[in-house]
Amino acid sequence: MAQRIWLVSLALSVGVGIGAAAQQRPISGKVVSATTATPIAGASVSVVGTPIGAVTNDRGEFSLAAPEGAVTLSVRGVGFKRQQLAVRADQANVSVSLEPDVFNLEAVVITGQATGVEQRNLANAVTTVNAEQLNRAPTQTIESALQGKIPGAVIQMNSGAPGGGGQINLRGVTTINAGVDPLIVVDGLVIANDAIASNMNAVTAAAAGGNASNQDNPVNRLADINPADIQSIEVLKGASAAAIYGSQAANGVLVITTRRGRPGAPRFSVTQRFGTSALSNTLGFRRFSGVAEATAAFGPNAASFCTLSGGGCPVFDNERALYGEHQLTVETNATVTGGNDQTTYFLSGLVKKDGGIAQNTDYQKQSIRANLDQLLGSRFKLSVNLNAIHSLSNRGISNNDNTGTSTYLVYPTTPSFVDLRSVNGVYPRNPFAPSNPLATFAELKNAEDVWRILGTTTAKVDVVTTSTQHLVFNLTGGLDFFSQRNDVLSPADLQFEPQDGQPGTVVLGKATDLRLNLVGSVVHTYTPASNAFQATTSAGFQYENRDLNLTNVVGRTIALGLQNVSQAASITSNQAEQPVKNAGLYAQEELLTASQRLLLTAGIRADRSSVNGDPSKYYLFPKAAASYRFVQPIGGLDELKVRAAWGQTGNPPLYGVRFVLDSTGALGGQVGQFRALTLGLDSITPERNTEIEGGFDATFGNQFATLGVTLYQKNVTDLLLLQSVAPSTGYRQRIFNGGKLRNRGIEAALAVSPVRTADVSWILRSTFYMNRSKILELPVPAFNTAGFGLSLGAFRIEKGKSATQIVGLDGVDGDANPKFQMSFSSDLNYKRFSLGFLWDWKHGGDIINLTQLLFDAFGNSVDQVPAGNKRIGDWAGGQTKVYIQNASYLKLRELNVGYDLPPDIPRHFGMRTARISLSGRNLLRFSPYKGLDPEVSNFGNQAIARNIDVAPFPPSRSFFFSIDLGF
Repeated sequence: MAQRIWLVSLALSVGVGIGAAAQQRPISGKVVSATTATPIAGASVSVVGTPIGAVTNDRGEFSLAAPEGAVTLSVRGVGFKRQQLAVRADQANVSVSLEPDVFNLEAVVITGQATGVEQRNLANAVTTVNAEQLNRAPTQTIESALQGKIPGAVIQMNSGAPGGGGQINLRGVTTINAGVDPLIVVDGLVIANDAIASNMNAVTAAAAGGNASNQDNPVNRLADINPADIQSIEVLKGASAAAIYGSQAANGVLVITTRRGRPGAPRFSVTQRFGTSALSNTLGFRRFSGVAEATAAFGPNAASFCTLSGGGCPVFDNERALYGEHQLTVETNATVTGGNDQTTYFLSGLVKKDGGIAQNTDYQKQSIRANLDQLLGSRFKLSVNLNAIHSLSNRGISNNDNTGTSTYLVYPTTPSFVDLRSVNGVYPRNPFAPSNPLATFAELKNAEDVWRILGTTTAKVDVVTTSTQHLVFNLTGGLDFFSQRNDVLSPADLQFEPQDGQPGTVVLGKATDLRLNLVGSVVHTYTPASNAFQATTSAGFQYENRDLNLTNVVGRTIALGLQNVSQAASITSNQAEQPVKNAGLYAQEELLTASQRLLLTAGIRADRSSVNGDPSKYYLFPKAAASYRFVQPIGGLDELKVRAAWGQTGNPPLYGVRFVLDSTGALGGQVGQFRALTLGLDSITPERNTEIEGGFDATFGNQFATLGVTLYQKNVTDLLLLQSVAPSTGYRQRIFNGGKLRNRGIEAALAVSPVRTADVSWILRSTFYMNRSKILELPVPAFNTAGFGLSLGAFRIEKGKSATQIVGLDGVDGDANPKFQMSFSSDLNYKRFSLGFLWDWKHGGDIINLTQLLFDAFGNSVDQVPAGNKRIGDWAGGQTKVYIQNASYLKLRELNVGYDLPPDIPRHFGMRTARISLSGRNLLRFSPYKGLDPEVSNFGNQAIARNIDVAPFPPSRSFFFSIDLGF
């Protein structure tokens, strides 16, 4: 009976809609900025209480067919305040002027899989980064474009190698042995952010000896996304906001929305960019005064090099000889957008090549995107997003090694009086080390070739639309597939190759990752005629299927000129497949009442996954939040919003943790199996992050300034830990859930708009972030994780101590977590000129500087006498803290100066607009750190052990000249 009543109601509502459509009248108009009187393109215009709507074209114009009689139009545009306009029954044309929403207080921020509220009512601390902020200065990857723009985030690049590779850490450490990256969602599709190693370890043997962690300097796949395609990024930092993604959201969520089309004649835009990069820092070498000093440090062989008059020693800058390249960077980015009231499209294409600072290093990317929105009648909308990407990176060789191959492990033993440059194309042998890095970079191949396809389709149905109720169905299906190929070739004639008796090494790595997503939701909004409140009820499901397949083949003893693995004399291979299935259900209720001042939200997510001990069990992740706005409580204070939120998220176990993984091998021609040394348990559960946050947002002086402050505490329980077991079990250790980790922190964001006129606009922004972690419970004895032992500094997990503490032979010597992090940015527009910059300041946060230790140990530091000798002497005496160094920095992350040419100039050449700009990234750096860069992670993306410096690829600064043309 209830079902029949619902169907009758649906039929009546559809009938009402059809009846209304039969009696329509046209309304047209124009939407402009109240400040500058310029047209606002892409503004949405809707008839309140109906599904009828339109979008303004590039001239700010719109037209729609409204019901007969008086109606109310709701008009809103990105960056402007919403306005409702009453239209008389006999009125056919309207003019709308929108006031700027300087701080985007009315921008809609997501609160669920298919719901959102305006920023001014939001009960969580969610940071939104728009396209202008994201693309102030060109960058290879999204991670570097976000640096300094998100309070609550520590974003650190792993090295300076072309192609990127970095880690985004939101609100401190959330795990010890599970995944560390935030969940990445693009247009509703959960995408892969894998960092798959090339197995350069086959050449470097970096994982041998004291530390078996990967040190191949891999790139995570977020680098594939073109920053110029992005409309906005919403960063869900807290558990209450991220709980809508359940068991995968403990590390936060990045929700990326790409650009959409807008009605009007086709509009083309082209950005042509030229640039270059330069080495931004060097370590330098010791200079020797004469033969006696040189032979004392490097033995009698040094005498033959110090042949200058008076027994002096020459000086060669082998560091700049290798990393002194200024290759051309070229980028072409083209877009076209257009359509009509029924169909809109956005198309883009990218071709870029970033030249490296070393020979045979670069990063290339080509990308095409097509976003289509199609209205089918007044109630059905279909959106399709397609993105195809190809990238090729050549990263050379860097990071730790045990074969004398990595540059900054060779240079400590190579004195400055040795010239490593080629003569007539032939590189000399290095008499003091196993290799010549200039020859290595000239001949070694380390290429990563990636092809990727991203596609999503979303169907939206407005089932019921009345003046009081709105019922919407959404269904999104998506695919993310990438194929990665790694080719490493170390020719037999390189100096270090004969060391293992098998000259010539070739590696072929292939990886594929297929992810299928299906997300469905139903959203019902009820607003009574009295407009006393608005209740939004949503529910839905999410299904995800992943299949990661890894294959790696290593060939040794391969003749010069050959590069196929099959041509090697000795071949070994391995393969791993990681299929994962996830399913989730969710429901949420939002109540906006008290004249739209009070927001109450409650929801729950239930997830199950094949990686859990019980793959059929659903784990619950609830959330609740509330906010209240005080409007003009005192003079000078526009609004004060107080908010509080609580929620839970999870971090799933890594693949295979619940299994006892056996391996197959051959010995003496006999094939057999042997057990792994770690015992998996079928009781494994996701780690659980429970977080509470509270804070306020205030707007002052008619949007002169806005300030947001958030305090939070999150407790992570059911940590995935390793425990030693009795040898009689046949295992060394087992993995289990236990322990408790706490993070407490404060984050703040201040924005000021001191000038807003038709000719001048100026916005200043500043962020502040501080976090402290503590191990509250640890059911196993304190243990060290990663690092190279106490004498060099190790990360120690210990009850009652910071999760990122660094200990040595002399006790606690440092902490990788910064004391605080701040940023300051400015965006000034004066008539046709613009100036934007961003300073990023990190105070504290220590790094284990093993690169300097090596230079000191071999007597080759630039300040060896007396400082280097004292450092190495103190370290030999048990003072580990000598090489655990303060990694504070102040960096000029971004700088952009632009000029819009007068309209007559581009029109003369058949163009609509033209703009020229100069920009740069990481132009200045101030730091007490003695290494190449205070941002470094020898072990790539890691939960704890990040700040270790062992022979990284050096950092660079980049410069660009850009021309932006509109047609």
